[in-house]
Amino acid sequence: MSKAAGQGRNGKRGAHVTLSDVAKKVGVSPITISRALRNPEIVSEDLREVILRTVDEMGYIPNLAARALAGRHNGSVGVITPALHQYGFTGLMTGMEDRFRGTEFTVQYSNTLNHGEGEAGLLKSFLTQKPAGVIIAGAESYRDLLPLIERAACPIAHIADLSQEPQTLVVGLDHYAAGAEPTRFLLSKGYNRIAFIGRGADVRSRRRIEGYEAAMREAGRFDPDLIIGGDAPSRTGLGRQLFSSLLQRVPDIDAVFAQSDELALGVLIECAVRGIRVPEDVGICGFNDLEFSAFTEPSLTTVHIPRYDIGYRVADMLLRAVRGEPADEDKADLGFTIIPRGSTR
Repeated sequence: MSKAAGQGRNGKRGAHVTLSDVAKKVGVSPITISRALRNPEIVSEDLREVILRTVDEMGYIPNLAARALAGRHNGSVGVITPALHQYGFTGLMTGMEDRFRGTEFTVQYSNTLNHGEGEAGLLKSFLTQKPAGVIIAGAESYRDLLPLIERAACPIAHIADLSQEPQTLVVGLDHYAAGAEPTRFLLSKGYNRIAFIGRGADVRSRRRIEGYEAAMREAGRFDPDLIIGGDAPSRTGLGRQLFSSLLQRVPDIDAVFAQSDELALGVLIECAVRGIRVPEDVGICGFNDLEFSAFTEPSLTTVHIPRYDIGYRVADMLLRAVRGEPADEDKADLGFTIIPRGSTR
């Protein structure tokens, strides 16, 4: 690469442009540049445009470590999630990003891939960077996290099953109820041999299995052979595989409650291949209300989780805590909604 490539207009490489360089170019003090970048609304619109244009032209990159040393935090919010790779997390992420957009905070993500033993290490890593705050978006266990949370110098908010330990800055739902109520819905439609498909990969999915079992026991219909999981992630191919295995083991199945819409789609495809009529012979209910579920044939009955609202609300809770503003509530239950469609009677 030539010497000119990657350099700002002042001849310096962007990575080495300092706050003072930008201030000199604009003709103001470095503190004015610093404050304008943290809180753009405190300077005039004309000056703000000049500063932002100069920062862009010179390739200035704020030093977050230096900011952390000079102030209370480095201007970032850490998000720890087990499921950044899954479709269902997109809505949560969009909600959080929309709430943080236009503020002085940037967002950093870290993914545990459902390995609970790594959660405490990731939280420690974030806390050593002096973030403005942290969002734990679905912890497997709080045993090792609680001591860190209690000693943390910044607010920590949570997306959690409401049975878990955090009592403040919590947004979530009761996943036990989110397993029981759809099962009762299927029972109310005249289905009796209702299978549950999907592994208990995390505390939330295990709570849904518990809710399913409780509802089936209440109806006198519980049979452990109706529950089947798999080691692979919740994907369409796995749904076909698990449903095929169930039919060999329990051929009189008349409904399936799946841990995800992807699994439910696999069941729907396998029914079509086998000539099983949906919803007459087998009813199908998914979970998450992903976009495609409304456009399958027949369309999928599913459980809608307000993922965007959960993400937005937890980000708003954290922002209020960071800014020292009073919270509307300590714990918010955003619930779920059963969406009846063509795959059930």
